[in-house]
Amino acid sequence: MLKWVKAALLAASFFGAAHAQELVITPVPEAPWAEPGSVTYLQNERAKTLYASGQYEEAREIWESLIPYGSLEAHTNLGVYYRQGKAVTPDYDKAVSLWQVAAAQNFPPALYNLAALYREGWPGHPADAQEAFETYVMSARAGNETAAYVAAQMAFNGEGVPVNFEDGHRLLRLSADLGHPNAFLTMGKFDELGLNPEGDLLSAREWYEKAQSMGHPMAASAIAYLPPLDIGFATMLMREGRHQKARSLADRLCWEMNDVYSCELAGRYDLLGADGVPRNYERAAMSLERACLANVDKACVNFAHAVAEGSQIAPEKFTPLQFRRAENNYAAACDHQQDYAACAGVVFFNYYPYFGLNSRERIMKYGARGCMNGGNQFACDVWMPMFNASLPPVPRERTSSGFGNFLGNTLTAVVGGLAAGAEAYAANSGSSSGYSGSSYSSAPGSQSSTGSMRDFNQYLRAVNSIGTAYSAPCPASNPYC
Repeated sequence: MLKWVKAALLAASFFGAAHAQELVITPVPEAPWAEPGSVTYLQNERAKTLYASGQYEEAREIWESLIPYGSLEAHTNLGVYYRQGKAVTPDYDKAVSLWQVAAAQNFPPALYNLAALYREGWPGHPADAQEAFETYVMSARAGNETAAYVAAQMAFNGEGVPVNFEDGHRLLRLSADLGHPNAFLTMGKFDELGLNPEGDLLSAREWYEKAQSMGHPMAASAIAYLPPLDIGFATMLMREGRHQKARSLADRLCWEMNDVYSCELAGRYDLLGADGVPRNYERAAMSLERACLANVDKACVNFAHAVAEGSQIAPEKFTPLQFRRAENNYAAACDHQQDYAACAGVVFFNYYPYFGLNSRERIMKYGARGCMNGGNQFACDVWMPMFNASLPPVPRERTSSGFGNFLGNTLTAVVGGLAAGAEAYAANSGSSSGYSGSSYSSAPGSQSSTGSMRDFNQYLRAVNSIGTAYSAPCPASNPYC
């Protein structure tokens, strides 16, 4: 009967070829006799108490009385009674027959006991490692974490099955999922040593911490030997292309350890995005603002970028104070670093009434620099009409041309030519403005800090044919005014 049960349970995934594709934990069927509070359950607990106190005959009588009711606990425990020979001569065959009844119903302890006996052998039955391994796997799939751990060891050692790391690691992971502390520690060691291609030092630490939480005596020393979790480790993960882990660690260091350099890295990940890390401007602004307040290099201008970009998607996610800080950060980058995209950023925040800034003087000052020095077309499109409108008209009687404002028209042509030349130079030299990195390079696999910058030329599309406080009435489609 047991052979048939094994074939049925193992055919779906593990055996035959001894190369598992997927291990499925089969839940133990519920049984009324096993429910706490039932008469059968209480009697079984009473028998175990008697057995533990050395009253073997009394315990045996109770278990034998429960056999007709189909109690798998009684079958299993009575089998242990005969295996150990308590108050009777050891009877292995009797023990095996009792365990097989429970094992045929997928009862994990009975399967585990059978596997251990097959591994050891008994009089007249030599050890059978293959039978033991198969039965340990059955017990593991039924939910026994120790059976899964033993089966993993056998797979790693080639005991009863050809050496197979993948099957062993799968069984080890199953044991860990079922809660075995040794499995947690071993999984961590595999990740630490690089034996698991999907693991690393960060996942090793996580496994060790789980083992420690379950009281494993070796977990604390295992954690102590690992490299410290710091910004250096996060950047190592970034350089290896493990962007999700790098971003997650940087965020953890930022908010749990108050590491402002990690805040900058986490914020830059959220600003630029990377493989497996989507852009999140609101989250980027939070991390970069923290780094900016600590004067981390480039964090302030990147905070401004995050607010400017994010406000185009969900402006309500940001506060008036963040708008003001972003505008001030742009102004500082324009003044001290000659960042002409930042000059245009000052124009952007003052041009739209939504942000509540609306300084014509700031537009005139920074728009001129963004347009004249940087050739930024958004700055030109906003600043030039305002500049042109501020010039006094040339009286017609003092000019022989038919163009009223000759000076204004001339300046428009000159400035437009300068802007076009600057834009052409930027395009040819590859020096278009972009998000700023820190001393840590941009994440490999993500878009480069230059190529990913949606500089303020993109706002040109929004400026054309819309109104603001400084021009025509604002259409309903424009969220900023």
